Amino acid sequence: MRIPGRTERRVVAAILVTALIPLVASIVVARTVIARVSATAFQPEFGVHLDRALGVYAELAAAIKQGMRSEADAIVAADPLREAAFTGEAQRLDAELARIIAAHPALVSLRVERCGGDLVGARERGRPVDPAHEKTLTVRKAIARAPGHAAEPGDPAPDDGGCDGDARTLVATFAAPSARFDELDAAQAFAQAYHALEREHRKEYLDESYGDAFAALLGATILLAILAGVLVARPVVDRIARLAAATRPVAEGDLSVRVGLQGDDEVADLGRAFDRMLEELEGSRARIEFLKRMGEWQKMARHLAHEIKNPLTPIQLAVEECHRRYAGSDPAYQRLLQTTLEVVEEEVGTLRRLVGEFSNFARLPRAELEPSDLAEFLREQGERFAAVEEAGREHASDEALLGRVDLEFDVPDVPMPAALDREMLRRALGNIVRNAAQALRDAQRAAPGGGARERPGAAVWGSVRVSARSEGQSHLIAIDDDGPGIDPAVRDSVFDPYVTTRYDGTGLGLSIVKKIVVDHGGTIDVLESPLGGARFVIRLPRAGTPAARAALGAEAFSDGDREPASEGAAPARPAARGGQAPRGAG
Repeated sequence: MRIPGRTERRVVAAILVTALIPLVASIVVARTVIARVSATAFQPEFGVHLDRALGVYAELAAAIKQGMRSEADAIVAADPLREAAFTGEAQRLDAELARIIAAHPALVSLRVERCGGDLVGARERGRPVDPAHEKTLTVRKAIARAPGHAAEPGDPAPDDGGCDGDARTLVATFAAPSARFDELDAAQAFAQAYHALEREHRKEYLDESYGDAFAALLGATILLAILAGVLVARPVVDRIARLAAATRPVAEGDLSVRVGLQGDDEVADLGRAFDRMLEELEGSRARIEFLKRMGEWQKMARHLAHEIKNPLTPIQLAVEECHRRYAGSDPAYQRLLQTTLEVVEEEVGTLRRLVGEFSNFARLPRAELEPSDLAEFLREQGERFAAVEEAGREHASDEALLGRVDLEFDVPDVPMPAALDREMLRRALGNIVRNAAQALRDAQRAAPGGGARERPGAAVWGSVRVSARSEGQSHLIAIDDDGPGIDPAVRDSVFDPYVTTRYDGTGLGLSIVKKIVVDHGGTIDVLESPLGGARFVIRLPRAGTPAARAALGAEAFSDGDREPASEGAAPARPAARGGQAPRGAG
């Protein structure tokens, strides 16, 4: 069993004191009241009057019984019954018994018996006795022979036990309401209990008995208060302990810890705030680390651009000079010089474009955020891409990529307020859309027979869908395509500079995208698309949220002015895995 901590003990003690204060006060008051009541209740006059009342009840019951016996005496003394009982005429006796039943409402039944119990005649009142409301009394009275009525010759003689064979006995059963008798029984029980209390020292019986009862109540209250305190305090203390335990790995640098407290009280609010703080810290640390890496990569790109750019012009000039000065007539050598010049010019042009990419990456400007409507921005981009897509179907430029895909924008009509650099975000969105179109193109080229869907005027390589929605304190932009997707093994590094799996990629496009998203205070992830290809999910903070305010006030890690980077063709490089590369950073 776990030993309660200090906080838990304090809570239990507080609940215990709160429960005991009113209970002790109640016990003191109750003992005073009991003492006064007991002193008042056991006055000598109470017992005298109680005995008198009990005597009145007893006399009433005796009077009721005596009245029934007197009524039976009057019945057997009547001449008509005496004559009918000894005539032997059953009908006459039955009629007389019926008359008597009708004349005496208290009668339940009448029986006339001979000596020995032989029945001569009987009569009932017509309804049975109700034991719940009536009590009965049976009275036996001898019926004397009427004057002048001698014994009949056939009457039996008296037996040896002294029973006159010609005697008649009236058995009368009376009924009376049971209420008075019940009251008598209750009064007797109460009087006995009262006198028992008096005999057994009322002070000891009342005071000590109630004192024991209150002591038991006090003990039970203490136990219940302790139990209630433990039940109330333990969940709170356990959750506080979880919070305290979570701070130790955080102090060691592990920001992936989450407490995950449930409930709607202040401790749960503290746990959720703690988790949100860790999420923000983890995101901030990841952004800072990414920006630091980007700064290092930009320095390297600046150095490479400088080192590569300087010898390009002398190389090209030297080859051009060799080609110009040759005045010989050897056709083979002339063709060699011409081929060499063309190769050098082509490769120098490729290197110049690569240097331009490095320079633009090295001088990537910081985002200048302003309040804006993300939904309106996306609708504008949808219209711009639609115009580019329509124009690109007739050209062979890089923009013609958009003319070979089905591009769809799904943006809600409601405002989506956010802090945006519209030009930078447009560049990031364009990079991802063009990257999707290039992946669809490469997959179509590598597929046997082309594999493109036909439509009037051009073959369609696939579909790209841009959708937006709000979720919690963020806005989500999802870019989906139905291309080959991105290998899960390279998803974690796909945003690093110079990482690409496309045969003509430079590995800078998605790095620029992530840099722009991070400058907006957001995140970007690459997942598997419901369309079957790749899904890029950009999460930007809502306007007014802590993340948005932090992005507005953050210091940029990149330097240089805002100027668009060259998005021209990159130097060709061998495709991964024998010609068909999966979707990668371009």
